[in-house]
Amino acid sequence: MTRDQTNGAPGTGGPLGRLLRVVGIIEDWLCYMLLVALVVTTSLQVFTRYVLNAPLTWTEEVARMLFLWLIFLGSAFIVKRSSHISIDILARLLPPVPRRWLAILTHGITLAILTVLAVKGIQLLRITGQSASPALDIPWVYVYAAFPLGMLLMAIRYATALVQLLRTPGETPLGAAERVEAPL
Repeated sequence: MTRDQTNGAPGTGGPLGRLLRVVGIIEDWLCYMLLVALVVTTSLQVFTRYVLNAPLTWTEEVARMLFLWLIFLGSAFIVKRSSHISIDILARLLPPVPRRWLAILTHGITLAILTVLAVKGIQLLRITGQSASPALDIPWVYVYAAFPLGMLLMAIRYATALVQLLRTPGETPLGAAERVEAPL
């Protein structure tokens, strides 16, 4: 299997591959920045509450919002890196050719579930778009947008991995059901 410059993913050159790489880089930096912001906000909250004995009213709300975004973008980040937890006992017991079909099946089912969740998440945004957070008066639609965006990013990664599995002839190596790398 030949690999190009797209994080080791086979056959993802061209404009779509470049776009997916740019999205992946943006996502990486967003995850890192969200983590740093969460640590700073939480540290500020602890410092003002326990050291100064004068807690800020907005830090807990911001920390929750950052954590929510970090959860869903981080989930997509982990799918991109193929670092998610999986149970591979069945894949280990199968010979290589059926293992490939199992990988195709599991990627297809996962893609279908993520697509449904992304659509339902967008529907949720329509419902929650009217209300705002109590301390900062930020519309909840901006906070809850993390869910459909994370599901969409994961769906794109699984779709890319599924296409790679279908295009790549031959046997799937052990663990490929869990480690097919998507270019994002």
